[in-house]
Amino acid sequence: MDANTIYAVVDIETTGTNVAEGDRMIQFGCVLVQNGKIVNHFNTDVNPQSAIPQSIQALTGISDKQVKRAPLFDDVAGTIYSLLSDTVFVAHNVNFDFPFVNAELERVGYPALSIQAIDTVTLSQILLPTVPSYRLHDLTHYLNITHDHPHSADDDALVTGELLIVLFKRMLALPIITLQQMVAENADLPQDTAEVFKWGLQAVRQRPKSLPADLHVTNGIALRQTNILTTTDERSYTFPRTKKNKLKHFPKHFEWRADQAKMMNLIYRQYTDAETVNQPLIVEAPTGTGKTLGYVLPMAYLAQRYRKQVVIATDTVLLQNQLMDQTMPLLKKMLPFETHAVVVKGNHHYLDLARFKVSLTQPDHSKQTQLIKLRLLVWLTQTTTGDLDELHFRNEPPYLSVVYHRGLTDLSKTDPFYEDDFLRRLYQRLPQVQFVVVNHAFLIQHAATLGQALKQPYLVVDEAQHLADYALTTQRQKFDFQIGLATSRRLLNELDPENLESLTATIKVAPLTDRLQTVFRWVIEFERQLNALSDHLISQFRDQFGKPFSSPYKEIIITEADWQQFLSQRKGLLEQLDILAAKLQTELTDLTNLFYQQSTRWLKSDEERFMRFSQTVSALLDAWQTLTQIRQAPQKEQQGAGSYLYWLTVSNDLTHIMVASNLMTVTGYLSTQVYQHFQAPTFTGATLFSSNRSQYLYDQLDLDRTKIKMRRLKSDFNFEEQAKLYISTDAPDISDTGAYNQYLANTILQTIRRVNRPTLILFNSLAAIDAVYAKLTDAINPQQRLILAQGNSGSKEKLIKRFMDEDNAVLLGAASFWEGIDLPQEKLQLLIIARLPFDSPEQLETKAQYTRMKAAGKNPFYNLSLPKATLRLRQGVGRLIRTREDYGVVLVLDSRLATKHYGQTMVKSLPDSLPTMSSGFPKLLKDMTNFFKKHQTNHQES
Repeated sequence: MDANTIYAVVDIETTGTNVAEGDRMIQFGCVLVQNGKIVNHFNTDVNPQSAIPQSIQALTGISDKQVKRAPLFDDVAGTIYSLLSDTVFVAHNVNFDFPFVNAELERVGYPALSIQAIDTVTLSQILLPTVPSYRLHDLTHYLNITHDHPHSADDDALVTGELLIVLFKRMLALPIITLQQMVAENADLPQDTAEVFKWGLQAVRQRPKSLPADLHVTNGIALRQTNILTTTDERSYTFPRTKKNKLKHFPKHFEWRADQAKMMNLIYRQYTDAETVNQPLIVEAPTGTGKTLGYVLPMAYLAQRYRKQVVIATDTVLLQNQLMDQTMPLLKKMLPFETHAVVVKGNHHYLDLARFKVSLTQPDHSKQTQLIKLRLLVWLTQTTTGDLDELHFRNEPPYLSVVYHRGLTDLSKTDPFYEDDFLRRLYQRLPQVQFVVVNHAFLIQHAATLGQALKQPYLVVDEAQHLADYALTTQRQKFDFQIGLATSRRLLNELDPENLESLTATIKVAPLTDRLQTVFRWVIEFERQLNALSDHLISQFRDQFGKPFSSPYKEIIITEADWQQFLSQRKGLLEQLDILAAKLQTELTDLTNLFYQQSTRWLKSDEERFMRFSQTVSALLDAWQTLTQIRQAPQKEQQGAGSYLYWLTVSNDLTHIMVASNLMTVTGYLSTQVYQHFQAPTFTGATLFSSNRSQYLYDQLDLDRTKIKMRRLKSDFNFEEQAKLYISTDAPDISDTGAYNQYLANTILQTIRRVNRPTLILFNSLAAIDAVYAKLTDAINPQQRLILAQGNSGSKEKLIKRFMDEDNAVLLGAASFWEGIDLPQEKLQLLIIARLPFDSPEQLETKAQYTRMKAAGKNPFYNLSLPKATLRLRQGVGRLIRTREDYGVVLVLDSRLATKHYGQTMVKSLPDSLPTMSSGFPKLLKDMTNFFKKHQTNHQES
């Protein structure tokens, strides 16, 4: 295999996936690639002598009529066999195409091809490690390769050939040292794909080139250089207040939005006026306002004028990335001065180079892990951040827990990658940038650090309605005694001198050996005392658990007073455990320094054992730190008594116990722990208020309503023409779950049969989704309408991707589907709300919150449940109209919205101009049909 080899790039279309069960080829396409060029091609339809399934016809566009006069496979087998002989077979998913072609050849009497075969999916995953999707159509779009007819064998073969040429170029541009490590990994890749890298290494060795200027090698790994930022512009710039001046800076064809301009001026004026500069600002900016640009532009001018930095906190990592990838490039085009931004995430988002290097020496039988190692080696020649999110892992692979960063406190100056450490570089870079983009969880946990490092910067909290939830979540702690004891036992095994594979037995170098034996004795004592603490906790609260258990585990709430009493009674035992934990932490640091000071004398196996020992000690100390945080009483002057919820989870045999705590209210917490480290914050979001009079948001943000400036901008969408709200009044009582789910299934089925539009259905629970999904899939042919459901059809990202790819799919979702998904431009036209989004009052924490509010003389329903559900309803409805061109309807099947007084309160929170109709379902369905007929006509005319 080399450049002169002829690569036969093949794609086939078939009636199914199994030749043995009668599936047949219906189309064959092939292009020949040699020396980086396409040199020949061949394609043909094939008569399968059987009907093509409707799903295959819909996917490929190949009909029975089209293949009726095509040659049989018997007639073209000789041509195909001759064409492929003496080539390397290439396909996008070679483990399907290659065996299928061989099976067809053998079926008609030819021998199976005994040629090498390689897979472009795997090569793409390795050589294009940051691509979000490796489907052929997505790859061609990413690489700007024209792909007019997906799922057509001739076109798919052609673009796969072009993809192969790109991949080979990428491989041959890699540094020799990277290719050496990739070959040394000896990865088990599909068919002969691993041989490609052996050829690549040989080719690069034959024509060695100097390392590119943007790369360098550290400790045997090729890394991308990091640009040094410079900010030397000391000039003053005038903020463009007027429309005329703004348009001078805006790019051509930029859509002017009056409320966006108002938001820009409002924020800039807030921080330049002496009367308001110390006053927090809340701006509700509905969808379509362009709120992100609405705050970053004035903040850029403020940062430049006052030489201050801006921290932007948004809801999720996804929104952080969108802000960096979409908003910041646009901002740079609009500014007359230079500005820089960085994303800062939690430690585990970043690669630890030292841990990765050690992992390369460890043989791994997991094909997934082998593939990830190859991807990381290539990615390290590209990334300047070390942010693992750039690799778009769908579900976090177990291997990442081995190589992600543990934080700067875990980084030693003796670390061979100290100078190149991604996290250290990131924090070094912070003083040179104007914008620091974090998520809410990071802000809550690191507010003091950010405030100190950046000298009290500006703060913008986007999607501010979620900040309180993250504050409560980040304060939630859970300590599992069983996991703690299991970790200590694992550590004892790694240190046991009687275990010939242990670290103590294999490293016989003073003073390391003596110190490891000391650690061994300390861990024995730690485990003994931790076990005693677990027994005392079970004994103390045994009477409260009751009997019998209706499930393997039971949760009970314990009062703060009872918890503090237990801690007081076991104060001596806890102090002994604290002392042992502190000793272990100090000893781990000293041992690490000693070990790496003598790094030249260790075998790879020694390094592996020490790394495993270090990770286990860290895991034990992390667990103990969690219990320490649970033990720390809340600061009474900040939160007040009863602000923390404590609960125990115990197994039915009373041998396994967990203790947990959670902050119950942000009152006094956000103001003291977060806001005081910044300038007066700006809060923004599309749906912040449940009503103009509601106190809910101010309570959620821990703000004094009398000291806040608040503005609610208006949406410029024409809801009167673009949308309509339908409320069904004939639903059964929601307390009858069976009848209500049957009603949902029947009405949804009637609706989607009559209205053939892309449909999102929002539920409150996965159980309700399962009940309705089963009935819909039984009644609807999947070839006619794709039905997707959370919990049944893949991850959220996969569901949204599949939904976007179809013209009339139906998507059933709960929880996170109520917000944070963007489906514009006719990708969503029918939104069905199965049930009003109230939290279940049976949840442990909800019960505790209700009890706390009642004790404070407040009505939990009107002060918590109703405003929370109203906001979620607004967010759900907000999924429908995302641009001025969108149109569609909302159908609410929960009649409480029409029949209950609080339902009218919820309706009033929706846009004033949104037309509303309440009636029995048949009448609603008729009117809905007319709505879409009208808009279809208008759309065709326009």
